Amino acid sequence: MRMGGFFIPMKQILRDQRLWLLAGWGILVFVVARLLVSPALAIDLVVKGGYWLVLANFVFFAAVVWRIVRDHWKACSWGKTEWAAAALILAVTVMWQSHESRGFKILADEVLLLGTSMDMHLEREATYPIRATDVQGPFQILQGVLDKRPLFFPFVVSLVHDLTGYRASNSFYLNMALGVIFLGLVYGLSRRIGGNPWAGGLGVMLFAGLPLMSQQAAGGGFELLNLVMIATVIWLACRFAEKPDEDTTAALCLSTALLAQTRYESALFIVPVAALIVWSWVRSGNVILPRSIWLLPVFLMPYVLQNRQFESDASLWELAGQGSGATTPFALEYLPDNLGHALAFFFDTSGFQPNSIYFAALGLLALPLFGIWITRVLRNPKQVAPTDIVIAIMGLGLFGLTGLVLIYFWGQFDHPVIHRLSLPLHFVMMLAIIVVLARWVKWPQKWKALCALSLIALLARGVPAMAKRAYEMDYLPAREMAWRQEFLESYPERDYLFIDQDSVFWITNRVTATPIKQAQIRKEGLMYHLKNHSFSAMYVFQRFKVDDQTGELVLEPADELGADFELEPVWEKRVATLVFGRISRVKAIRDETQSVEASGYASPAKGERRTSEQLEKAKAQYFENWIEQLP
Repeated sequence: MRMGGFFIPMKQILRDQRLWLLAGWGILVFVVARLLVSPALAIDLVVKGGYWLVLANFVFFAAVVWRIVRDHWKACSWGKTEWAAAALILAVTVMWQSHESRGFKILADEVLLLGTSMDMHLEREATYPIRATDVQGPFQILQGVLDKRPLFFPFVVSLVHDLTGYRASNSFYLNMALGVIFLGLVYGLSRRIGGNPWAGGLGVMLFAGLPLMSQQAAGGGFELLNLVMIATVIWLACRFAEKPDEDTTAALCLSTALLAQTRYESALFIVPVAALIVWSWVRSGNVILPRSIWLLPVFLMPYVLQNRQFESDASLWELAGQGSGATTPFALEYLPDNLGHALAFFFDTSGFQPNSIYFAALGLLALPLFGIWITRVLRNPKQVAPTDIVIAIMGLGLFGLTGLVLIYFWGQFDHPVIHRLSLPLHFVMMLAIIVVLARWVKWPQKWKALCALSLIALLARGVPAMAKRAYEMDYLPAREMAWRQEFLESYPERDYLFIDQDSVFWITNRVTATPIKQAQIRKEGLMYHLKNHSFSAMYVFQRFKVDDQTGELVLEPADELGADFELEPVWEKRVATLVFGRISRVKAIRDETQSVEASGYASPAKGERRTSEQLEKAKAQYFENWIEQLP
């Protein structure tokens, strides 16, 4: 398209007063959320209103997608090819779930996401619980804290809680379902781009042999939902390019708003989606503004308000915690080192990285050619299919997202916590492979040959890597969390109190808990509860490192309760080389004036009998004091 040919219809479009009104409305909402509202008020607004705004966004999105899918489904006919694709997706899902144990893979992200979903389910507030009790019978959240992570994933988990009842394992089963949906979208997109059912099969097989996908499909994180929303946005964008009606426009805009609230950096997709919509308006000479688009600035407010936390608390960037000496979250100086870590991740042969060398080799070969193809498409948009325009524009968005991760101070793909950030890059590599094969390789048997090679790579390396799961064994927090889960299964009563740095895990499993530091500060409260038999027992989780010279166990300073707590070990386990975990029972707590000892069973005492009225009054006073004494 010549520049003059672009600007003539663009001038006509800019005469539409609705566009200026929408732009002014969006700017006003952004200025209020970003500049006029104080950080404290911003947090309160997200806590009280975040759930309801995400709910409204989701309801509008679900309604319009239902209309689109209903019409699309009527036009579809299932044959042998579709059933074969469904069987392939089912087989991959079963393989992923068979080789991976369901549990938390990334700490503390996944536990805090579950905690937020718990508060959304019980209180309709966008916080994770830090204090909770069941003293009155039902488990009640007493205090919550707004997390820095976006709200869409915990919201979806809270919907699962609403429909099936609260279970701490719901996020694992949700991700299993999201894995199926993602593979279905990959098949549909790959088939559409490649123009061949075998192209869809290749897309699925590429991800099937990636152990990182198996790990995420059995975990509690938001990575799979992020991939599902990216694929959904691209699928809707392809439909929009071919049929820019009101429903498709609304679905594309609403899905982009939800994607922006799935992962922090996914808000970048607002730019390519906006560019695609403007291109469509220019091409058709018609501005389509569905009614729901006027709500988008409001739907995006929680994201803007929530990010105000970084203004008041720079520690949320975790710059100091990684020991890298970084002083700023993003900088070009991180790029060379991160590229080295990326290559170490992609081509590791030890099994300690959840990678696919086959996928990486094909993808990295295809990416430069994909970039060349994008430039050709965007130079001559009138000479290519609408789907090609979409893939080119969204490909640029994915490149931008990958670039942002690579200039991130902690963007090291070979780090156990950061493996998952490579998933959008894997997605764009998949698109690149399909595009390059479809547009540049003329050999008719290319799809079947690559599918066969993908199967060989899966059997030769993918399945053994998933079976060994060596990439999980060197991530200590996940192993410790799995051990905590074992304790819950061995002590199912859950009428005890746990003192643990990861107290949110216990709370999400309906166990009263408090962090180590808080237990030290509120020692008198713990003494009160120990004396009044509030809990069947008090337990402490601590980590010890083995001195390889003497064999002695050295307690981690952060897990030190102090000499006033007398502990009795009840369970000890080696969780890594030279690292032991220990769960102990609190036998006694002392201060300057008294010592309170725990008893196995409460002993009855002969005392004055109380009337029902006296007992109810005493219970009310006791409960008020009980809450005040919680650590």
